[in-house]
Amino acid sequence: MMVGPVPDTDGVEVGVTAEEEFSAVFERHYRDVERYLHRRAADVSVHDLAAEVFLVAWRRWERMPPDKTLPWLYAVAGNVLANEIRGRQRQRRLTDRVAALSPPPVETDHAEEISERAAVAAAFDRLGEPDREVLRLVVWERLKTADAARVLGCSIPAFAMRLARARRRLRAALEPSPSPPTATRIRAVPSTTGEAS
Repeated sequence: MMVGPVPDTDGVEVGVTAEEEFSAVFERHYRDVERYLHRRAADVSVHDLAAEVFLVAWRRWERMPPDKTLPWLYAVAGNVLANEIRGRQRQRRLTDRVAALSPPPVETDHAEEISERAAVAAAFDRLGEPDREVLRLVVWERLKTADAARVLGCSIPAFAMRLARARRRLRAALEPSPSPPTATRIRAVPSTTGEAS
C-alpha cells in the first residue's frame, strides 16, 4: 500500500509503502523509546515493552501524526508502561490475597518421621512370614478381610484371628525393649564371728 508524502523530520522518502515507512521510523526511534521506558521504570523488561510499543504503533499506523512521530511513540510507550505497572500491581495484590488465605508454611523436622518408619520396618522384619503376609494384604494391598481371606485360602474368621495376632505381635515388636537389669556385684565379706578354719 502506498502512503502519502512523509515529512522530512523522520528522514523517510516520499512515496514509500507503509512497511518501509514503519521500518524507517522503527530504525530511527527504537533506541529513543527504549531510553524513555528505562528512565521511567528500570525494573521492567525494556526490550519487551519497546517491542509492544512498536506493535501498537503498527496496528495504529493510520492514526499516527506524521509530523509528531516521536512524541506519539512516547505517548504509546507511556500507556504501555502504565498497563505493565497496573498488571504488576494486580498480580502483587492477588499474590498477597492468596498468601493471606494460605496457611503459613510449616517447617517440619523429618528426622522423627524417618526414625519412626525405620522402627516400623525393623519391627515388621522381626515378624514371622505368615504375620507379615497378613499385614501386607491388609495394609499394602488394601484388601478387605473377606478378600484377604480368599487370597490366603482360609475362612473370614480365621483370617480375622490371624490379623489380630499379627497386629498384636507388631505392636509388641514396636514396644521399646526393657533394658536388661544391671548386674550388681556382690563382694564377699570376711566373717567376723571368730570361727577358725
